[in-house]
Amino acid sequence: MPIPVIICDDSSFARKQVTRALPSGWDVDLTFCANGREAVAAIEAGQGDILLLDLTMPVMDGFEVLEYIRKQDLPTLPIVISGDIQPESYKRVMALGAVAFIKKPVDPAELTRVLDEFGVLGILTEQELQATGQVTFTEWVQEITNVAMGRAADLLVRVVNEKVELTIPHVSLLERGELEMTLNATAHGDSFSCITQGFIGGGISGENLLLFHDTDIRHVAELLNFDLNHLETSSEIELYMDIANVLVGAFLKGFAEQLDICFSQGHPRITIHSQDSAVILANHQGHERILTIEVNYVIGDNQIRCNQLVLITPESIAALKLRSGEEIG
Repeated sequence: MPIPVIICDDSSFARKQVTRALPSGWDVDLTFCANGREAVAAIEAGQGDILLLDLTMPVMDGFEVLEYIRKQDLPTLPIVISGDIQPESYKRVMALGAVAFIKKPVDPAELTRVLDEFGVLGILTEQELQATGQVTFTEWVQEITNVAMGRAADLLVRVVNEKVELTIPHVSLLERGELEMTLNATAHGDSFSCITQGFIGGGISGENLLLFHDTDIRHVAELLNFDLNHLETSSEIELYMDIANVLVGAFLKGFAEQLDICFSQGHPRITIHSQDSAVILANHQGHERILTIEVNYVIGDNQIRCNQLVLITPESIAALKLRSGEEIG
């Protein structure tokens, strides 16, 4: 008799990836959910003896799902599969009742080991499991971004010893005018400081923008144990650079590793107290669409907001698609 299994992730690419990672021939009845609310309803309907659960999702995230399962004592075996690999996130999900935590991208051997450890594999059949749904290019990039974002946050946590909150990354193809509006919205209409840094490798090139809001600078100094009595423009730049080096370096490394390439990074440039998005977009002319990745971080108890935009050139899109193999349509 097939075992009812739920794969819950807002990314269709991630759902497909997890499906392919399941043991070949395992006799299961799969249910796919795009958010926690759908997963809870499916468990209550008897469709999820085993739950393979993402954390960062809309409507109802993975933490809320685990809380609900514990509160309602729902009959399911929750296994978290997430790109948010911060130690605090691991501790929290295990405290909420998850039986295992597997980092993205999921390793089939590790997933099989975890399932076998709990005795749920039974006797494997010859049935081949097939992923459902077509994955778009932007969905594929978003899942790669999700993993890279988790690695960047994990490294920053280890540096500052503070929790980093993550939101769902957003990926889109934007023309220059649309990109300018996105940048202005990201800046929330305030003056901001922006660190820009180019990168290139494997036929892919682009620019990383990291935006800080100037009202946060004293909190940034406290976060990095900087003497506030010596806070000057030069030291302000150093503070921004310290965080940028951690986030940008870890993000680009995580992104590139999933594509099996390496990025070379250019020298970072900083624009202080800017309200002019045209200055930042000066290198992006023409009408071709730019692949734009938006990531938001909220750092520590003081809620330091850091907005990241990764702009990938139109010429790089073909090289990216080649790296996807047969993953996207």
